[in-house]
Amino acid sequence: MIPALLFVSDSSEEYSSDDIDYGHWTDEETSTDRNRTRESIPYHLDNEWFLKCFHVPRDVFETLYEGVFPKLAASTEREPTVYEKLAATLRYLAKGTCTSDTGVGGYKAMPRKAFQQMFLPTLAAIHDLIYSKYVLLDPQDAEEQREAEQYFLEQFPQLRGVGLCAITTHIEIAEPAEEKHLFYYKHGAYCLTALMICDQSKRIRYANASFCAAINDVYVWSSSGLDDHFSEEYSDGSAGCQVLASSTFPSKAWLITPKQDAKRNSPEATFNEQHERALAVAEESIQLLKERFRCLLGNPPIPYKPLECATIVAVCCALHNMCMEYEQLQQ
Repeated sequence: MIPALLFVSDSSEEYSSDDIDYGHWTDEETSTDRNRTRESIPYHLDNEWFLKCFHVPRDVFETLYEGVFPKLAASTEREPTVYEKLAATLRYLAKGTCTSDTGVGGYKAMPRKAFQQMFLPTLAAIHDLIYSKYVLLDPQDAEEQREAEQYFLEQFPQLRGVGLCAITTHIEIAEPAEEKHLFYYKHGAYCLTALMICDQSKRIRYANASFCAAINDVYVWSSSGLDDHFSEEYSDGSAGCQVLASSTFPSKAWLITPKQDAKRNSPEATFNEQHERALAVAEESIQLLKERFRCLLGNPPIPYKPLECATIVAVCCALHNMCMEYEQLQQ
């Protein structure tokens, strides 16, 4: 049985976070020094440092900091500061470990016991702050909808009316304490199945990681409630309301899967070829998401209960979209 909280150091690390303490908690500093620095983001850390350490820009970190501060502000001097809580949480999401390493210019990991106490409340505060704002299934305006439909129509003429792509991906988790057979995947691994919908810009427009690995994509889709949403849009004649999906999904008027038994050089074969290339957008989106937030790679598995793991996935998707929005503003 894997413990409920099991964190393994990166292979490049030579020591554990249990051996590290916070600089501002040492007795060498005065009370004035501690009060001056406890509730602030260190001014000398530049954008490159934040990207290297947390895989998010400093501007994104500052937005999160300002938003979660009221909920997470330390009540005692021995409690980690908001900056420390946020830094340790993002470090785990980015690296999949709560320990430190020597390669990131002075970053110091939070002691493991303190990390375990603050991680889930901090994660919940981040989720409440950003998820509903940055993970939006519906387009924000008509222009955004036209851009999506135009992209697929220009690149893949056979896919008229398509605006989104659906995909499932497995997220490896620690062995659950209950109903573990539902989460067993293969080769001794336990997983969640995450259903995601992506757009042409590789943003995550919908994320639901509450499904266990034992169920198939047909059940995942039918249980998600998305049929009601897209069937209504399809009935209303909304542009770009159709969704691409693989052959493992159910085929519906608004859920476009490959043609079965397509003959070589036939119109159906041409459709399938374009379908495959277009669906690669979703695969690239998932790859980008997992490369940015390596806790989702399963090395080590996420060491929390399944529903808590699902929240981790949701927060990673929202942060992914935040980072993409920041990158677009910088262009």
